Amino acid sequence: MMLSEHESLAFISGRRSVFPKELEDEEVNRDEIMRLLEAARWAPTHKVTEPWRFVVVQGEALTEFRDIIEKVIIEKGLGKDPIEEKIACTFSKLDRVSALIAIVMKRDDRERIPEEEEQWATACAVQNVQLHAKSLSIGCYWSTGAGREHSTVRSFLGLAETDFHMGWLFIGRYSAEKRLIKERRPVSDYTKWL
Repeated sequence: MMLSEHESLAFISGRRSVFPKELEDEEVNRDEIMRLLEAARWAPTHKVTEPWRFVVVQGEALTEFRDIIEKVIIEKGLGKDPIEEKIACTFSKLDRVSALIAIVMKRDDRERIPEEEEQWATACAVQNVQLHAKSLSIGCYWSTGAGREHSTVRSFLGLAETDFHMGWLFIGRYSAEKRLIKERRPVSDYTKWL
């Protein structure tokens, strides 16, 4: 199926970050998450290294992660807010999600291309996931916080030393009736012609 130019741009411009506070109680199940992550497969990838990896944290694992991140916040004092406030804020986000998905870039074993190209490919995979989430009425928000590079978090996720943890996708349901579109700058503001 070919989208018209208008349909294509309307779909892309309709993609929005849905923040954890906007998520609702209805669960996003494993099958839906797998369908969501299917979109990542089709991201551009130089030499088809397909560097993206996702670690889905859901159910009991999410409860275990809460305990881990609380210890990390206490240990590191992450952020400028008092520790109790930071923990409460983090927990309020985790309480709203159906799943937390770690976004990971796995470096090509043979290092055939520059590392940043694999990071960019992983970012494209995430964009595909975010676009597809809209079609499944699933809200998602990409965050780089929550102690992503802490050794305890990396161990919990089973990451190798060379894996680059690019952040988290907070996944959940949201009301499609909410207006989520925000205005953006015109093309002329960020385009230079030579």
